[in-house]
Amino acid sequence: MKLAVFFPGIGYHCDKPLLYYSEKLAKQYGYETIKITYQGLSKNPDEAFVGALSQTETCLAEVDWKRYEDVLFVSKSIGTAAACAYAAKHAVTCRNIYYTPLEKTFAHAPQSGIVFHGTEDPWAGTETVREKCRESGLPLFTIEKANHSLEIPEDTGRDLEILANVMEGTKSYVADAVWYRQLEEKEICPELFGHFVRHQKVTKCRRKVNGQWTIVENPFTDDWSEEEYRILTGCLKNTVLTGGFVCGAFYGGVLKGFVSVESTLFGGGHRYLDLSSIHVSEDMRGKRIGRTLFDRAAARAGQMGADKLYISSHQAVETQAFYQAMGCVEAQMYDAEHVEREPFDCQLEYKIRDK
Repeated sequence: MKLAVFFPGIGYHCDKPLLYYSEKLAKQYGYETIKITYQGLSKNPDEAFVGALSQTETCLAEVDWKRYEDVLFVSKSIGTAAACAYAAKHAVTCRNIYYTPLEKTFAHAPQSGIVFHGTEDPWAGTETVREKCRESGLPLFTIEKANHSLEIPEDTGRDLEILANVMEGTKSYVADAVWYRQLEEKEICPELFGHFVRHQKVTKCRRKVNGQWTIVENPFTDDWSEEEYRILTGCLKNTVLTGGFVCGAFYGGVLKGFVSVESTLFGGGHRYLDLSSIHVSEDMRGKRIGRTLFDRAAARAGQMGADKLYISSHQAVETQAFYQAMGCVEAQMYDAEHVEREPFDCQLEYKIRDK
């Protein structure tokens, strides 16, 4: 059996958008639901926390937690602190969706979950929330210029976009599914890759020898150092800042795959755009995440005016098999810069559309 409990904030009751739609999603995925109602909470955060926790105890007094194999706590504002404190006190193992947590929330050993925070939230500073999420190992999704309700004053259109994006992430977390979304420059940082495992053990490689494609024995292990992650972060930031496309695949709220496409057309009549990276974490390979990322990259490249993707591909046989399965073939024109940078890479292309 599955149970989802909803913890409101001060003045942000369970019929407001974030909690209303997340409850609908929980029911859609087979959760029983309990909505906690708070009455007469003080506007002082410390006093409100005491009142919220006391009323939570009353509301949940009859729940037999042993009946449920999956417990989800969905909380907002002061409710995030009450949810964490209650779970710790009663040893309830749960997954969590934290909407706009307060600094106080992190003092109660928050369990696994995802965090949504607006950078203009007057109740919790962004740098503090980032640091606390890093310390707690919680993936953080920030919404630029959004307030404590994850809204932007006098911009209803943007509010609807934010709500849709937050609910897409909520749905993926509730459903235990992969969430694909375009990344913004400000969220690309080394911490984003905290749960990403690059590790790839290679035994055979595909190389062009004397004009013929050949499989050669060449055992090695590919992994990334902290310095390489730092360089990757800078490259992906630059891709976004120069008008390119970076898409991430998130599972359990953490990054498990990504793809990037640069913005500059090259190759004359070939009209190439560079698929500069595509990687899936070792623990999530074989689940079609790479295929989905590739398809999204190709679709965006087409929107950006490309006829083909250009891929300077890792030489591993397994990697080559992936690109072949996607329909990639040897590039009609080799780009000298790519060849010079990675002489053992396989230069491939993928036709997005006919001319």
